[in-house]
Parts: sequence; structure tokens; C-alpha cells
Amino acid sequence: MDRIQQMQVFVQVVESGNFTRAAAALGLPRSTVSATVQALEDRLGVQLLQRTTRVVRPTQEGLHFAETARDLVDALAQAEGQFRHRPGQISGRLRVDMPSRMARRMVIPHLHDFRALYPAVTLDISATDRMVDLVSEGVDAVVRMAELEDSELICRKLGEVPILTCAGAGYVARHGIPARPEDLSRHLLVNYALRMPAAAAEWDGQEDGRAISVPMQSYLCVDNAESYVAGALHGHGLIQVPARDVAEDIAAGRLLEVLADFRPAPVPISVLYARRRHLAPRLKVFMDWLEELLRREGFVAPEVRGERHGS
Repeated sequence: MDRIQQMQVFVQVVESGNFTRAAAALGLPRSTVSATVQALEDRLGVQLLQRTTRVVRPTQEGLHFAETARDLVDALAQAEGQFRHRPGQISGRLRVDMPSRMARRMVIPHLHDFRALYPAVTLDISATDRMVDLVSEGVDAVVRMAELEDSELICRKLGEVPILTCAGAGYVARHGIPARPEDLSRHLLVNYALRMPAAAAEWDGQEDGRAISVPMQSYLCVDNAESYVAGALHGHGLIQVPARDVAEDIAAGRLLEVLADFRPAPVPISVLYARRRHLAPRLKVFMDWLEELLRREGFVAPEVRGERHGS
């Protein structure tokens, strides 16, 4: 095999996690895949993979080489794609991490639409709310609701997400409804934190056009969106969530919006991905599709999108 083919095989092994799955994806014998990676290691003079009987994991050198090799493979595909832009010819595996409720309630139910457009793209969706290291975990992109902080990543903003403060019907029956931010000292908040131990619980909102924060009492802290909403539904305190995410619960009377006159500023939702010379076509079309989905479903308001580097 030539060098490009060796890189293609190596990238597939890293993405698949073992030689057998990589061989199946490539349509090659397992022995050929294993021998190709061994020849690549011999040529480079460095161990790229740690091998066990069931899985293979890239070494630190392997991770760095995989990123470079993936860029080259994607660049080649992009160059060839200049002459064939038809959706059906966009292919490959795409690994995306996104919030759990977004994956379960919005993206996965509509994936048939994406597959109809791009049948040769394989999606690996991890549904988490934690911090993800794209390089070491082999993830192509993450979807997050937050301001961009990591200057090593590129951010494509998909829109602004309206946020509501909500309480469960049972909680309101026991504790009443806060009418103003000053009332929050007598109420509870379900605390949400990506890292434990969590920071102090605070409610965020706006009053007279300025941002305000109010410290609150909390006896429950969670680290994912599903548990966060469940905390409110079962009466453990107030939560602050995307409006579209709880629309059904509000319509059914399970949740009530409170402090509607003091809603916090909308939160940006973005796709973050590693800095590369060439953007893989499969990632670009997925971002386009996701943005359209979020707008069509009312998760975000229409807004001019753009890409920017961290500051």
C-alpha cells in the first residue's frame, strides 16, 4: 500500500477501536489491516497503537499522528469532491458528542432525515454533558450551550437558545411561586454542574436590562440534563432550561414557568471542533443539517451563523 492508503487504514483502526471492525469497514482481510499498521509503525520508527486481545488504543504519538493523517485523508476527499458534490457521495464516520436530552429528544428522532440525504455517513453519537477532550477521545465535534472558552477549538454558532426558569407542579403546591428575584431566598434550586464538587447554586436572570445573579439554597446537584429536569419534575427545586426542551412538560402542566419577567439572556449553542486545515465534508453537512433542525423545531431563534476562533 502507498502512504495515503496506510494512513486511511490507520485512521480507520483508531476510529473503530479494533482491527476486526476496521477490516469490515474497509472491506479488507484483518491480517492485511494489521500488517499495514505494523508496516506504518516500522516506517515511522514509533509505536502508534497499544494492542490487547480485544481492543487497540492509540499511544500519545498515535493520537497526534491520527489527527495529522485524518487531515490529509479529509483533504484528499475534499479535493476529489470538488468534482462531485452530490450528497450521496459524502461518506465516512463522524463522532459527535452532545447534551443527552438534545440527543434523545431531538436529534435521534430526526436522524432518518439526515440518513436520507447522506446514506454513506455513519454517526457515532455520545450523549453527555461533561467536558470532552476531542483529540484523546477521538471525537470530531461537540455540541454545547455555552460561550466559547477553548482557544484551541473552532466554534460554529448555531443560534441563541431562550432559557426559562421552571418549577414542578408539586413544588409550587408546597412552596408557592416566586414573584420577584428577592423571593428566591425562600426557595430551592436544583444545582447543575459539569464538575464536582459544584460551585454554589445561583439563579441567573435579567432585571431592567441588566444581568443579575441570586445565591440560592440547594440540596441536590446533578451533572446531566436528564437528571436536571427530573429534579424539577419531582419537586426538588427550580431549574433553568431551554424553552423548547420543556415545552411539552409545561403544556401538560407538569412544569410551570416562574419569574417570566426576569428571564436570563439567551445562551449560544455551538458546534466546537479541532483546528484543521480542511473541514471534513461529513462534518460540514452535519452542522448544516443540525442548525436547520434546531431552527425548524424552535430550539433556537433565527440568527446569522459564523465561525470564529477562541480569543
